[in-house]
Amino acid sequence: MLNETLAQPLIFLMLILFGFASGIIFDISNFILKLCKKNKVLKHFLDFFACISVFGIFFLCIYTYSFGELRFYEFFVFFGFFSLERFSLGKIVEKIIEACYNTFVKLVNKINSRRKRHDEKPS
Repeated sequence: MLNETLAQPLIFLMLILFGFASGIIFDISNFILKLCKKNKVLKHFLDFFACISVFGIFFLCIYTYSFGELRFYEFFVFFGFFSLERFSLGKIVEKIIEACYNTFVKLVNKINSRRKRHDEKPS
């Protein structure tokens, strides 16, 4: 009992971090859905996968850091910071992911154009 009491600040911190990480998982799934032009089948699959991932992360965090004991505040901390990430930092994360994707697409297009020019040169 003493270990669980002394570990509560660590549990709180880990729940905050994993709550934010779970929000980022949802941001990534929404970005993939946006790239696929809102395909309904893919939407259901990604929502299912994201929900299972979030609950898996939550219970893994509880099992690992809270010694398997589920406390009342842990739900509120995890899902509160999950929601906070979704409504505040979610927009920023979305813009960062989109910028990385656009940079990657430009790089691939540049490599492909150079390859085409190299293939077209007469030997």
